[in-house]
Amino acid sequence: MYQWSKRLVIAMAIMLSGMTALHAADAICPRVGFAVVEPHATAATRSLKVGKHRMVFVHRQWITTTRDISEIKVTHPHDGDADDANIEIKLIPAADQRLHDTTTNHSGMRFAFLFNDEVLNNVVWQGPYGTYLGGIQVSISHGMREAQKLLKAIAGCVPTASAATSGK
Repeated sequence: MYQWSKRLVIAMAIMLSGMTALHAADAICPRVGFAVVEPHATAATRSLKVGKHRMVFVHRQWITTTRDISEIKVTHPHDGDADDANIEIKLIPAADQRLHDTTTNHSGMRFAFLFNDEVLNNVVWQGPYGTYLGGIQVSISHGMREAQKLLKAIAGCVPTASAATSGK
């Protein structure tokens, strides 16, 4: 009986230390994902600066977060400037569906791709269709430095994070 209770205490200690490590990983992982942007401040939004003189009002409840990303890759577009970047993102199925549902039949809705409190991309969704299931690409004009910073910060927080190089 004594051995059994001793083993139980050891097993619980191991489980608790594992859960503490998971929470520590959450604390060091950046918050990356998509959120709806409103035209005006509300109780459900918070303001973020875009550029030097503009503010956007981002929903506090994000559509997707870092935990929803299964794969992220930074690539260089085949056209455009040398410092342009594409961020290719694959989401877990539930988050992929959430993003699709949020954009379907919401033409004119604005949403943003965020890296902590930085707005990397802010677009107006056009058309009745939603985002494609299976992945999304975020293009950032003159954003290679920010994209590489994001990739470095998120490494270890998602199953696959990589940078692809091109001949450009």
